[in-house]
Amino acid sequence: MIEVYICKLPEEKNKAIVEKILPHVSIEKQNQINRFFHIDDVYRTLVGDLLVRFILCKRYSLVKKELTFDKNLYGKPFVSQYPRFHYNISHSGEWAVCAVHDKEIGVDIEKVLPFDLKIAKGLFTEEEYKNLLNDKEERVSSFYDIWTLKESYIKAVGKGMSIPLDSFSVKKLNANTITLTDIENNTQIKNFNCKQYYINNDYKLSVCAQGAHIQEFKEEPILVSFKTLCTRLGISYCS
Repeated sequence: MIEVYICKLPEEKNKAIVEKILPHVSIEKQNQINRFFHIDDVYRTLVGDLLVRFILCKRYSLVKKELTFDKNLYGKPFVSQYPRFHYNISHSGEWAVCAVHDKEIGVDIEKVLPFDLKIAKGLFTEEEYKNLLNDKEERVSSFYDIWTLKESYIKAVGKGMSIPLDSFSVKKLNANTITLTDIENNTQIKNFNCKQYYINNDYKLSVCAQGAHIQEFKEEPILVSFKTLCTRLGISYCS
């Protein structure tokens, strides 16, 4: 079963709480977080990491104190101790999300903001760009539909931006009926399936999973509070 966990950043954010939580994440993650200037960036990255640990704890009951996070050749992380546990993290605005599957998976969440059409012209397929031009009423929403679906697929494949966004097209009929097409061969990509989840009108959330039927996706994302994350992981001072 493919699950998507979402956590809203706490309204109160301060460095004192961060300093208490940091020992619960890897040294590499601590170093990354310490380089951030904005507190929101700190919390987004921290919550994403805590979500992974929370899910591991929930699924396997007991998690080794020191998890070994490795990366593939393109930088996609995985947990060495649990080879059948595939996950992917994304965060934007006030949300952090983590999608999990027993095969490759990708997730992307984006806050819906005004965008420059030049981005779509430079990165989307010709058909996708033309459709955006014609879709004046829902253009912003459609842009983020395409963007998050493409990002989720690329992240699922795990090869980063070595896969150009315009090398494949996405077509959404509804949240559960989404097709991916290889532009060069004009063939449908059938070994990955996508689904979109609704949070609110300010965000778009897309998930793409390898070897999955749409029935394998949980119908709704699983909401986890920041307090619950901390409590389950034994970080009581976050409440």
